[in-house]
Amino acid sequence: MASSLRLFQRVVKQIHCYQRNAVSLVCKRHLLSEAYSCKEAWKKYCEDPLLSKESPTDFAYQIRDRLEKSGHVSAVDVNILAHYFHSMDEEEIEFMEDILSKFNFCQSSYPRNDCTSHAIAMGFLTAGHSKSLLNMLTDTKNYGIIPHHITLNMILDWFIKQEEYGNAAKLAYGSMLQEDFSNPVNTLLSLHATVHHLLQSKIEDLASPPKEKETGEEVWVKVKYIKFPYYDDHFDIRDERFLLGKTLMLLADAQSVPVPSQLRIALKVTGSGLFHKFPQGLACLNSVASSDDASVPEVALNYFSDCLEKVETRDPNEPEVELALRTIDDVIHRLLPTTDEKQKYLSELAQVKESLEAKGKILKDFDFKQSVVNFVSQTLSSYENADISTLKSLFNQWKEERKQEVNREIEEFQKNTRIEEMKKQVKELQEQEELLRYFDLEEKLRLKFLDEDRATDKGLTISK
Repeated sequence: MASSLRLFQRVVKQIHCYQRNAVSLVCKRHLLSEAYSCKEAWKKYCEDPLLSKESPTDFAYQIRDRLEKSGHVSAVDVNILAHYFHSMDEEEIEFMEDILSKFNFCQSSYPRNDCTSHAIAMGFLTAGHSKSLLNMLTDTKNYGIIPHHITLNMILDWFIKQEEYGNAAKLAYGSMLQEDFSNPVNTLLSLHATVHHLLQSKIEDLASPPKEKETGEEVWVKVKYIKFPYYDDHFDIRDERFLLGKTLMLLADAQSVPVPSQLRIALKVTGSGLFHKFPQGLACLNSVASSDDASVPEVALNYFSDCLEKVETRDPNEPEVELALRTIDDVIHRLLPTTDEKQKYLSELAQVKESLEAKGKILKDFDFKQSVVNFVSQTLSSYENADISTLKSLFNQWKEERKQEVNREIEEFQKNTRIEEMKKQVKELQEQEELLRYFDLEEKLRLKFLDEDRATDKGLTISK
């Protein structure tokens, strides 16, 4: 009896455990609502007769062959092909990526088509190849895929749902490099992704690996000109600390959403520390200290202090690398603070910290993660409807544009076919004309040759 009771209790416990797991599974959702992706509208849009191909694989091979032979393919063909990416197999990924890479260098790939980018993104996500999609999106030089805000938001939301905040942050870096946080939903999702990535990472792990010193004998090679290395502190950024820091700073200044004051200050201070823009961070802290009601979260102050304390310094008297040997790494090295400058920053930080503590302007209980989660979850839904309406209208627009482009391609093909037929007919007429004129002029030609022969041979006699 006792053993039966224990067995019953164990079964009940397992049932309760299963129920808890089931509830948590149901509650887990994307930040964006289900309506945001407009699945039904997208499904109806994909029923366009122009998107129906008997063999998408054969069509893909035709496109690849044209790209390899002539280096040219029409944009509408690639657009149609992109709508079949959702059904591609594992072994077809590299093949499709190769097509997109080759197409990127075609003249017909400009201007960029938001419809094609959306189809590529939805296809790769549906097929379960998010990593391949991310690699293409972050390699704009070779693929040139710059999606529409709404498309980018869906990809961001997908990575956030998978809790792949590092990958989601890479997409946010792209928006930062474009200096475009004009879409509210994109701003909120980028904020969510970057802050979560920050809190889950060690700052040391985000830094670029140290450059290995080259050993061996130097080999000098004659070149036509010397490239002058230039670092623009934006597109040339490779250190992820700087990418993350600059993104946080731009998000703090975003005008598309009403970022709360304390969160905005936290983003500015943390971002300036990660980006090694210490004068800007100190200016922000001094502004808080001199204000009437502003305050700074302690977590942001700690991030800034940690970055300042660990920043490398350079010797101001070290000789500059020769121009012929100089690289972009040498230029970046010259941007490091000197020992005296670092000491000056640390001294200013100590003073402003003392002032902030004396005025009670350091928030000890500020939860960085929860503040972002609360702000995003409470604000996001209010901006969704505008994007949903825009996406539905884009579907109609893309459908009409594709129809017009296909008709234009057909007209161009028919025009070129007629021109080739006319050229062929002209050539045939010319050949017929030459043949007819030959018989008309045969007698004259015979007399001409006869006169020429008589001029060279006076005793020449002609017999019929």
